[in-house]
Amino acid sequence: MTDKEKINKIDALEEIQTRIGGAFGTADLIFAGHPLDEGRAKELRTLAFANNITLNEIQNISLGYLYRKNCSHVHTKEQLKKVTKFFGKKLK
Repeated sequence: MTDKEKINKIDALEEIQTRIGGAFGTADLIFAGHPLDEGRAKELRTLAFANNITLNEIQNISLGYLYRKNCSHVHTKEQLKKVTKFFGKKLK
């Protein structure tokens, strides 16, 4: 990986971390449960794939988001399954 690729990946990770909340419902915090949320999730998946972001990195970003929103353990676990299935189609 070149230095430029590393910088691009760092920028992409920051962008995903900033925008991940848009892939979850505002009131229910369900991942990609609404067509608009799903559209934003697809944009993030494309960004992640183009910048060699791993599934594990996406899971950690999502976990951090749900933790900051004070989600229950059960809800967090359910949503991480959805995140894993959705992003796992393209990411390793």
